Amino acid sequence: MRNILYKGISLFIAVSSVMPVWAQDRNFESCPLEVINKGWSNKTIENVINGSLGIMLERFDQTWPTWMVGSVRETMEKGLDKQVLDKETDLTVTVDSKNGYVRVGDGGTDGEYMSACYWKRSNGHRLLAVLLGKPTDPCIEVLCTYDYDPVRKCLTPEPDILKGYRWGDKGAYNQIFCILPRKGKNVIVNDWSGDGGPVQHTFTWDGMKPVYAKTTPLKLDE
Repeated sequence: MRNILYKGISLFIAVSSVMPVWAQDRNFESCPLEVINKGWSNKTIENVINGSLGIMLERFDQTWPTWMVGSVRETMEKGLDKQVLDKETDLTVTVDSKNGYVRVGDGGTDGEYMSACYWKRSNGHRLLAVLLGKPTDPCIEVLCTYDYDPVRKCLTPEPDILKGYRWGDKGAYNQIFCILPRKGKNVIVNDWSGDGGPVQHTFTWDGMKPVYAKTTPLKLDE
């Protein structure tokens, strides 16, 4: 029993250390990203009543809860397109309903971040992407991609989307960061794992999924 209590307290401390104070005050339950990374691809999410971004994110959050998606849901429920969570760090929730895109991020600190969007597939389904990440302790990025079936009303994991260009695909210490589209349909992957310097991979939409199009040198901000 003592070991169980110790593990529970350790997990709480680990989660609390990366969860903003405002989120702790609101009692957001948050699943460690390492746990989501190991489990999301093996679990179909049932009872998704429609393919709207709000409903799909709701069922994702009920399955893999995080304070980030919880804050997006809270912002959407308030009917807002923007909510500043922390003025000091510029931690902000952005909801772009017109383009089917949401984001949580700050002004460049070491805080956790997320974004999500969806595409309409040529077979009448939808492809949902939920990106979750944190830059430290440890640095990790999790890209969860699902097919939404309007008949079965479920989200089925599709882990082969962007296979080879996801975090960890090129080794434990190689950093690959994904950028989901707010406008347009292209997915960008910034890859810092090559010996020749950082590069940017572009994936274009083929009606069913993003497919590799080109690789160019990554232009760093001056």
